[in-house]
Amino acid sequence: MNAVQRRRWLGRMARWSGAAAALVAMASGSWPPRAVARPRPLRAVALAIPPYATLDASGRKTGLFVEALELISRETRHQVEITVAPYARAVAMLRSGEADLMIATSNSAIAEAADPMGMLWTTEVIAIGRAGLKLEGLQDLRGRTVGMLRGSDYGAAFLEDHEYRKHEITDQLQGIRMLQEGRLDASIGTRLAVFHAMRLLGVPRARLGGTLPVQSREIHLHLSRRNADEALATELRRAVQELRSSGKADALVAKYLAGLPLA
Repeated sequence: MNAVQRRRWLGRMARWSGAAAALVAMASGSWPPRAVARPRPLRAVALAIPPYATLDASGRKTGLFVEALELISRETRHQVEITVAPYARAVAMLRSGEADLMIATSNSAIAEAADPMGMLWTTEVIAIGRAGLKLEGLQDLRGRTVGMLRGSDYGAAFLEDHEYRKHEITDQLQGIRMLQEGRLDASIGTRLAVFHAMRLLGVPRARLGGTLPVQSREIHLHLSRRNADEALATELRRAVQELRSSGKADALVAKYLAGLPLA
């Protein structure tokens, strides 16, 4: 068989194969053939609080929650599109269904909008004082101006006690700057966020006052009730459990805690 004959033979085989496929499709009632619908990507919102989520100099999303969502994407084999947004905006996106997923500490605002898919980590919430301020108990914060993340919920001790002069901050970078300027007496946040902000700003630990443990909180993956699907929820719970049991979740947070002060 020469080259010309071979090309003709291959062409006839291709036509026969196509015709056979069409006959099978017609016999099975699936004619004309339909494209298989791919599930839409899951939309996740990550809190714009260093080091949980931020944009680097090239505009790339990075941070603890960004990396955790990428791990969840690989575990579930669902594409996840991540948006970085401030806390209050992120909760609103979860409530409206604009976001399917969010990693955050559980609180009443999030509980109204989403269901937890499993705990990834526990975190310590602390208060850190301005230079010279000792904090031995919550009573030392009464009558003082305390920075709190806009939209955050640190429990009844702060929400219902009007002896605290609460000042909303967008992130701990702002809180640390205001402590240095004397505009806040204390700032409240997770130990990771507070001390990471100090490291980013180049503020030595000795330049600020004492710290006070406020509470321990669990950080969960949340699924918006607007887009809840039991099959998806099962996959997400399994993924979170796998990250926990394999040690991947702990290894990830340890990377971000490395080198930070203990108190």
